[in-house]
Amino acid sequence: MENFDKYAECTKAQDWEGICELNEVNLDSFGTKKELKALPDYLEPDETVFALTSGFMTQTKTSDWSDFGTNTWLVVLTSDRFLFLDSAMLSSSVDTQSVRHERVQAVSASQGWLLGKIMVDLGSRVLTIDNCEKTSVKVIADLANKWLKELSDKKNTIPPHVQPSPEVSPLDTLEKLAKLHSMGTLSDEEFSTAKETVLSSL
Repeated sequence: MENFDKYAECTKAQDWEGICELNEVNLDSFGTKKELKALPDYLEPDETVFALTSGFMTQTKTSDWSDFGTNTWLVVLTSDRFLFLDSAMLSSSVDTQSVRHERVQAVSASQGWLLGKIMVDLGSRVLTIDNCEKTSVKVIADLANKWLKELSDKKNTIPPHVQPSPEVSPLDTLEKLAKLHSMGTLSDEEFSTAKETVLSSL
């Protein structure tokens, strides 16, 4: 991933605006200021944020009982997953959804006059995040698909050929034969025959 180290630095510094600047988009914090503040608590160690935006998703099984219908979620693309955060309106609890990259088949974006949407294809269903900032949806889709391809390429890369261990040298073989002969394991005749075989292979 291009600029991976810069994304990692910004993530460590919790500089979400810096990440958006790397992506040449504005920080879209509409309705997600609480979620942005809570984001560091939900990131795993060494997880790097590539992009983020806000958008509408319908209520889910994890939603707080006081939430109704469609909520504004913080959408975060990281090195490990898609992470979605939604702070409850009447409490300090945060609803989360997490989709690991290995479950994602493709990510697409649709841009309207003012807003856009992101579609995350999970094979069995498509997760749709609507009413996102227009320019951010293309950035997230492009970065996600690029990263998914990198992960797939790494997984399918054939490991470098392992060098075979060097064969036992004739000298080592002769030493072993001499030891076996001195121990009485090999007779004079067997030792002589084996020694001639080794010497003839030189």
